[in-house]
Amino acid sequence: MKLLIVESPAKARKIQSYLGQGWQVRACLGHVRDLPNSKDVLPERYKDATFAKLGVDVENNYAPIYVARKDKAQTIKDLKALAKSAEAVYLAADPDREGESIAWHLSVLLGLGKDAKRVTYQEITERAIRQAVANPRTIDFHLVAAQETRRVLDRLAGYGVSPLLWNAVGGPQSAGRVQSAALMLLSQREQSRLSFVASAFWRVGVVVASQPAFKAQVTAIRGTALATAASFGASGQLKSGLDVMQLDQEKATQLISYLNRQQAVVGAVTLSPVVRRPPPPLTTSGLQQAANAKLKLGAAQVTRLAQSLYEQGRITYIRTDSPHLSDEAIHLAREAVATRFGPSALPQEGRQYATRNQNAQEAHEAIRPAGTFAVPEQTGLSGDELALYRLVYERTLASQMRDAVGEKTAVMLQAGVVTLHASGVVLTEKGFTALYDDQDSSDEEQALPKVLVGERFSLKDAKAEEKKSSPPARFTEGKFVQVMEKAGIGRPSTYGATLETLQKRNYVALRNRQLHVTPLGLLVASYLMKQVPQLVNAEFTAQMEGDLDRIASGTLSRVAYLDSIWKATLSPAIRAAQLFSPRYPLPHLEAVLEVRGGVAGLVVSGKGVALPDNVLPEDLTPQTVAALMDGTFKASKPKTSDASERAVSQPAKRTNGAASRKKPITASTTKRRRSTGTK
Repeated sequence: MKLLIVESPAKARKIQSYLGQGWQVRACLGHVRDLPNSKDVLPERYKDATFAKLGVDVENNYAPIYVARKDKAQTIKDLKALAKSAEAVYLAADPDREGESIAWHLSVLLGLGKDAKRVTYQEITERAIRQAVANPRTIDFHLVAAQETRRVLDRLAGYGVSPLLWNAVGGPQSAGRVQSAALMLLSQREQSRLSFVASAFWRVGVVVASQPAFKAQVTAIRGTALATAASFGASGQLKSGLDVMQLDQEKATQLISYLNRQQAVVGAVTLSPVVRRPPPPLTTSGLQQAANAKLKLGAAQVTRLAQSLYEQGRITYIRTDSPHLSDEAIHLAREAVATRFGPSALPQEGRQYATRNQNAQEAHEAIRPAGTFAVPEQTGLSGDELALYRLVYERTLASQMRDAVGEKTAVMLQAGVVTLHASGVVLTEKGFTALYDDQDSSDEEQALPKVLVGERFSLKDAKAEEKKSSPPARFTEGKFVQVMEKAGIGRPSTYGATLETLQKRNYVALRNRQLHVTPLGLLVASYLMKQVPQLVNAEFTAQMEGDLDRIASGTLSRVAYLDSIWKATLSPAIRAAQLFSPRYPLPHLEAVLEVRGGVAGLVVSGKGVALPDNVLPEDLTPQTVAALMDGTFKASKPKTSDASERAVSQPAKRTNGAASRKKPITASTTKRRRSTGTK
């Protein structure tokens, strides 16, 4: 009897049905060994060691102490018994660094040594599984080293920085290599919004009475361009050096009166071809972004659903940076397109896509339907699983379809001293958009009639609309995934967990599908930026990912790398960090955010009050502040816009003294804190 060990029971059941008699397929339920989380689980020989609490012997080449996980005791016992009687043991954890590490830990616990047979596959189909077990390989210790380095670094950073937050901020705070850099990116966006001062400007539009009529916008008066949203900088004010006219209401009203007395002459007509190419097949990050935009699903929810689909044998492996498709997959996709739309919907040759991610971790295929590309309606799936599978299916097929082709028409008109512009796009061949359109329908432009230079048209229905310069937009989960990927922070497979952690810690809240940094999150980010700036620096964190790739390829020593990151950079910064309670000024409110015991509060004119958990920075208006200070504020339950929004769960409270007890911030609190040197 041969034993095949996978990670999940669902995957084990599926693969057992493929391999049948002669095989036993069992699940290890993820990691079976890890660094210790307390001294109680350490072997006796380590309990008095100086590095016992940390679980990593920094002075001995960062040697980790691994212990079997208590929650896996019965699983390990069962696997040992099965392995002892098996004629061969195959380790089939997921095909990435984490999976390679799990396979190695299993080989150690089961005493397999050189007999360990490592198998990997990209999809759970009978053909893929049988091919994998027929071609086992040895464990890749470069991949194991990369995972171990990541785990050690996370332990060093987390155990080094989190205690600073416990003492300075109070409460069960945490810091981490990825989550802290992500929090800083979100905090910077929130800070930009808090300091933003909106400027008003007016825009005027008219209807050009052609056949059919179309809409045009005033773009210039006497040759001077009118201000648009793009004319304003991040502060909300006009960009310096721009020669534009900022219309106010009075001038806009005068302009309407002027246009009502004018005819417009067509000054120029520009025709240009439009070609829209299909988007590539889905990567891990791409799936999270598309599912958030189209299905309104959060990143963590997408990860869980995708994992379930993978384990059911519906889609290929979900952790990938590559949009590449195998020749077989391209053939199946093209067959499915031809069946549904006819051969004319296909280009002459199949399309292949190359990754644009310089830090791509593995050369996996893109996420695509597994096996024979089952039509969504024939899968037996339902609910969100069906919706996500359909997204993967349609995106894969669309990647092999023809371009969408059309024509863009731009018309310039002159009405006296006023210049107007109109534009429109007409698609003459829908191409891939017949199945999958990745553009918001609100972006569609009007179709313009054919007009000739010199033609005159009357104008009607002139209307003025007040606009305001907009602060930088908050991120949806999908947009922030895109930001993290571009910045090189973490891996796409961890984005969902990172966002979930930030919400559980009450650093970030999800409201109306947008990510808001909480007052506590602003204060934590402010403290980390002052005391351990490297940890929240996106470029620094991204460089770590690149170095982990080099360790995985065998071109960089893990010890040399950890020395450069820990001994030369992070450890000195942590030792030099000062313990003070962070403060965040709110000049527009003449107030200051402070924190005590892990609870954010507001201080105005020396008087302090604790902020309710669901009060966000955007809620702090002069009226809200007044109500908070005089005790008349009534907290309301936050509204959610869809079922995917999770309530922010409060972290478990520590019982290590006064720092864990919630107390309102007052002027006397501030004085006591200063007198003890924890400013």
